[in-house]
Amino acid sequence: MSLESTKFEKSQLRANALKDMKLIKSSEKLLYEKKLTEMNLSFLGSSQTIAGYYPINNELNILPLLQLLSSIGYQIALPCITEKKILDFRIWNMKKSLVKNRYKIHEPVDGILSIPEIVLVPGLLFDKSLHRLGYGGGFYDRTIQHFRQKDNTKFIGICYPAQIIPKLPRAEHDQKLDFLVNLDEI
Repeated sequence: MSLESTKFEKSQLRANALKDMKLIKSSEKLLYEKKLTEMNLSFLGSSQTIAGYYPINNELNILPLLQLLSSIGYQIALPCITEKKILDFRIWNMKKSLVKNRYKIHEPVDGILSIPEIVLVPGLLFDKSLHRLGYGGGFYDRTIQHFRQKDNTKFIGICYPAQIIPKLPRAEHDQKLDFLVNLDEI
């Protein structure tokens, strides 16, 4: 498959995924938020800092999970856009307010820079080979590549089960995740 046809197929998948995510019922969203807070957290190991995300565009709301993790002693970080188009992660005291960046995504402004042991990664679609399809900016691909060169950070995809498909189109720059949480298997 050529790069152009891969880009086209990805853009079609993005548009359809965004439409499909709008159709997820409120009751289903609440069910999966609850499952998140009840799942076995042993996969976090001895990690101390967990980076999450502030949900946008009907992404799975992981804020209750982040609140739980914070209450049991984990430091919580959120991604921040940088000029290098690689995400920085800043510690977020969940009581402090956030600001919207140029993409209208909430991020902490005054949190301490951190290198999390685990990053919970959003996306529009994921496949069983641990690839993800995001919004097309490449931020997470560049970030994963950057962190893998020097740190032992693990990147874990987290989404609604309907967002997991058998196979996504891939380009050379696409980075694999380390793990994918399937909430229907919990």
